[in-house]
Amino acid sequence: MQADVPEPDRDNHEGEAGITPASPQVIAPRLPPLDNSVAAQLYLAQWNLDRGAMSEAFCLFSQAAQSEHPTCLNMLGRVFEQGWGTKRDVHEARRLFERAASGGEGWAFYNLADLYLNGDGVVQDRVRACTLYMEAARRGVGKAFNMLGLIHEDGYGACPANPLHARDYYRAGRDCGDAAAAINLARLGALNGV
Repeated sequence: MQADVPEPDRDNHEGEAGITPASPQVIAPRLPPLDNSVAAQLYLAQWNLDRGAMSEAFCLFSQAAQSEHPTCLNMLGRVFEQGWGTKRDVHEARRLFERAASGGEGWAFYNLADLYLNGDGVVQDRVRACTLYMEAARRGVGKAFNMLGLIHEDGYGACPANPLHARDYYRAGRDCGDAAAAINLARLGALNGV
C-alpha cells in the first residue's frame, strides 16, 4: 500500500504543489512531540552512526521506529537507503519514507524526492520529485529549496530554466539556514547578475 503523498500536478509548472517561487509558503510541521525515551534512542542512534558503530545505530533506529513517530520512521528509512548497519534496501526505505511523509515529516518528502529524481528503486519521475521537494520545502526543509533552485536554474524535468525562480528558491533555502542554498544564491548572482 502506498502512503498518502501528493501526486504531481503535471499541468502546473510555475508553482508546483501550490507554492510560487517568489513567495514560498513554509508551513510549520505538525508532528507530535517525541517521547523522551524515543528522543534518547534517536540521539544515541545518531551518536553511534557518527562514530561508525553502524550495527548499534541500526538497532537503536529500529527501536525508535517502533514508536511509529514520523521522524523515527524517516531515520530508519535513511538507514535502509544508505545500508548503515544493515543490507541496503531502497524498497524498504521508500516504504518507510512514505509512512513518515504521511505523518508530515518534511525530511521524508525530501528523501522520497531524491529517490524519484534519481530513479533509485522507483521509476524516475522528475515531476514527482519536484512535487515532493515542494512538500519538503513547505515544511521548512532548506535543502529542498536548494534542490528546487538547482532544478529551476538548469531546467530539469518539467521545469524550464528560470534563473529568477532559482534565485527565489535559493533565497528561501538560505533563509531556512541551508548553507548550500546561500552559496548557490551568491554564485548565481555573480554569474548571472540575478
